[in-house]
Amino acid sequence: MEQTGDQDRDALIAQASEWLARLDAGRADPAEFEAWRGAEPRRAAAFAEVAAAWSKLDALRGAEPRRRPAMSRRAWLGGGMALAAGLAGAAYLGRDQLLRARTVTGIGERRTLALPDGSSVELNTDTEVLWRFDRHRRRLWLERGEVALTVAQDALRPFELFTQQGLARLASGQFNARLRPAGLDLIVLAGQAAIRTAAGEARAAVESATDARQALAVTATGVAIAAAPETEVQNVQAWRRGEIVFEGQRLSEAIEEYNRYLVRKLVIEDPKVGRMRLGGRFLTDNPETFLEALRTTFGLRIIEDGPSRILLKSR
Repeated sequence: MEQTGDQDRDALIAQASEWLARLDAGRADPAEFEAWRGAEPRRAAAFAEVAAAWSKLDALRGAEPRRRPAMSRRAWLGGGMALAAGLAGAAYLGRDQLLRARTVTGIGERRTLALPDGSSVELNTDTEVLWRFDRHRRRLWLERGEVALTVAQDALRPFELFTQQGLARLASGQFNARLRPAGLDLIVLAGQAAIRTAAGEARAAVESATDARQALAVTATGVAIAAAPETEVQNVQAWRRGEIVFEGQRLSEAIEEYNRYLVRKLVIEDPKVGRMRLGGRFLTDNPETFLEALRTTFGLRIIEDGPSRILLKSR
């Protein structure tokens, strides 16, 4: 008896096959396709499987004797040869963007992505990643935001993290990568990382629990490496729990950090307020608690200012 999960998977494969045929024929809206694929990680995986099977069919067609007419890719899809769609990998028409599965979080959202090799990616607020695994390489692109990576052991395939700042090769272990306006911050919690950019290279390793965690800061001028402050390590652990921790930062800095999780941004109008210092642990999905702390600790007035701003004013 066919299980419900099998039926769901067959339906996803059928949808992915239809999208692939429409894209090949030029009948699909790329934005609609991205919306369909990005709505659920299983859709991206199903599309990658179908695209891989299509690519393998191309290879088989190229190897066939000339006397035997090769089946066209569109005929293959139309004929319903769904068994071929179970082949693993990812390739599609030489259009690199469509080769990659995509996962996105909205503002204030967190999500965990399980990768085919047993690795996992935790996406923080307002984050976008693309990924593609094949027989030779494991690749993940961080387009924006912040991720916590748990990389599984694979002696044959390196794990490569791509950003606009450069390429990081990660051995099995745990890492945190955050894009900032000035560059990339990569914290090595366990394992090894090697970063190569146009401005320089650096390596970091945390081999045992007693080793200091390492922080790699990538900017346009190069790569700096140092022991990661304990506060940074705590901040990484906190966001994965849905928390944010402040330990004496200026209120202006704390507000900027907390605004990453808010659709309605907090705005300080008085420079004196911004110079105040804040400490405490807060939930990223409960801004009311944070605002109440500002009200009671600093005596600030919280003023609603339309759908996009909340003003913070001294009394």
